[in-house]
Amino acid sequence: MNLILEWEKLFEDEHKKIGELFQRHRCRAVCHKGQVEIGPCRFGYPHEVVEESKFDVDQNSIIFARKECDVNGHNPYLLVCTRHNHDIKCILSGKAAKAAMFYISDYITKMPLNTEALLSTL
Repeated sequence: MNLILEWEKLFEDEHKKIGELFQRHRCRAVCHKGQVEIGPCRFGYPHEVVEESKFDVDQNSIIFARKECDVNGHNPYLLVCTRHNHDIKCILSGKAAKAAMFYISDYITKMPLNTEALLSTL
């Protein structure tokens, strides 16, 4: 077997193994944090299956292909090289960017900030 085919097979096997471990969503208590009654997953799972990537003119956004409803969007090379979970999203609008800033600041500080403190921090 030539080296390139061997590498591709090894990469594919690693991607599947690490993807199952880190990228497949399983609802846990954190998915329902702050909910009085257990309702839908606050991370939006299960996601809609999308057969192919496309640009949605009405939403002015790129919709990435999603073959499985419970797997985070991810970059296979980044996943295999870092062996760490991640979630890739295309952020084009002010609303999505603002939501991402709030999420990241909450995640980093591990404590909720009011809007004024958050904006001065960012």
